[in-house]
Amino acid sequence: MPSLYISLFATTAVLLVAAASGTKKDHYRFRSDQPTTEEDEDDDSGHHHRHRHDPYSGVAQVSRCRHNFNDRTEAGINRQINFYMHSGYVYNSMAHYFGRCDIALPGFQKFFEQMATEQRERTEALMKYQNMRGGEVNLQQVTAPTTNDWGTGIDAMIQALELEKTINQVEKIFTISQYITNLERVGPGLGEYMFDKLPQN
Repeated sequence: MPSLYISLFATTAVLLVAAASGTKKDHYRFRSDQPTTEEDEDDDSGHHHRHRHDPYSGVAQVSRCRHNFNDRTEAGINRQINFYMHSGYVYNSMAHYFGRCDIALPGFQKFFEQMATEQRERTEALMKYQNMRGGEVNLQQVTAPTTNDWGTGIDAMIQALELEKTINQVEKIFTISQYITNLERVGPGLGEYMFDKLPQN
């Protein structure tokens, strides 16, 4: 899936730039109730290091394969993993909403199922990358969707567009923007039903 890897490389590049500048703005704030076994300290050169402790020996450990991997980048990847997991929750909710017998728009259902699958794939890819770099996957609480009622097809697409802007998937932002434009043209009711039958859905 070339587009998936291009997307992940772009995400990693953004995180690396943020790590270098230390100015990345978080879209969300996450809270972890889990105890940590990490300690922060600065060495003589002023560089910041995070040490993980073996729960059995109490000895500070760093992954053997870790090399040129900034702590801020590691934390940024964990935040991105959480973004993808949350968006997967949202797209699953949308898919099942449009699959209801009183909504019955299978094209929209299929589209949002595909979106949910892509979020799972991105999550798994970033987790594997985190391990390859010697980082630690630190899963956070996943926020539930704010609603289970997604309204019309265009309502759901507008919500999906805002979500994609949050996780910065440029290709999806463009595609969903096109869908919204077409849905605005055809209108609700019969027009939305006809859009649902188009091949891209």
